[in-house]
Amino acid sequence: MGSIVFGPKVLPDNLTEIAGYKGGLAMSIEEICDHLAGTSFPDVVRDGETSGVRLRSEEYEDLYYNLLHRIGYTRELYLGPSFEQARLFHRFEANAAELDFFMQVSTTMNHFMRIGTPSGESKTTDPSAILAEVNRVFGVAGVKIAIEMYEIINRGIRMNPHCGIGNEWINPLKLKGLFKGTDQQPEKGRFIDQRYIDYLSNNHDRIGEMHWRQFEKLTAEFYERDGYKVDLGPGSNDDGVDARVWKQDANPEDSPLCIVQCKRQKNKIEKVVVKGLHADVQFERAEYGVIVTTSELSPGAKTTISARGYDILTVERDGIKGWLTKLRTPGTGIVR
Repeated sequence: MGSIVFGPKVLPDNLTEIAGYKGGLAMSIEEICDHLAGTSFPDVVRDGETSGVRLRSEEYEDLYYNLLHRIGYTRELYLGPSFEQARLFHRFEANAAELDFFMQVSTTMNHFMRIGTPSGESKTTDPSAILAEVNRVFGVAGVKIAIEMYEIINRGIRMNPHCGIGNEWINPLKLKGLFKGTDQQPEKGRFIDQRYIDYLSNNHDRIGEMHWRQFEKLTAEFYERDGYKVDLGPGSNDDGVDARVWKQDANPEDSPLCIVQCKRQKNKIEKVVVKGLHADVQFERAEYGVIVTTSELSPGAKTTISARGYDILTVERDGIKGWLTKLRTPGTGIVR
């Protein structure tokens, strides 16, 4: 493959545009370099600020795929359509009959894509006519393979770094707002923007760095999407109640299902927090309380809950990771 020559500042500017209009995050050059740590690219990007940079096409693709993965745009590192096609092939090669069936479907599908279908449909970007023909010839099993092939094609188009950026966000969101706080309202999501969720789902090590208010919003977002009604507290002067949660069919005058206390901290949660939450649960006549924390409960706090029979649940770091997996944008992983 050939090479791409970037003039001074062109490559760094290109990467900030990719992060902004593709991934939806406004990032500085240094933030981009930080997210490319462990590769050879940070030095390349910094050099590109003052001098021209020459990259082979495959090097630029690697840079592009790594950046989008590390800011949460793809759940797994994308390696290009050729790799995905090869992986699909290898899934069938161990069984001669299955491999033959796969090759027949693949050959027939490619034929229809080049010249159209026997029913008279000309070449089209709409796959429905081709899938119908594949179904007629090969049945449901053939359609499943054809759909996977189309997904690989579509993902390759969407992830192609050589065909323009393909703007997906109009207003990039400052990444530092996740850690410093921001008043910018979410474009997608009620409490916290989806872009922050996708970012954190690929950067679990930064959960503890979140701004405390963003951590509360993430908690509220999870319960909201899990089918509950949520009232997120003001963030200060809330008497220790960060969120109240009701069942979807609850009446306005009903007591909350649960009271949520969010603790984004490094130190273990002590029993004084447990006792305070239990008091809030009783006062609000809720069924139970929940402590959501980036840390964990101290032995004393755990003993207090069990010994006194408090109706208190905990969601610790691993639980939050599970939330992020559940909340991240669907369809951004690799189909296997």
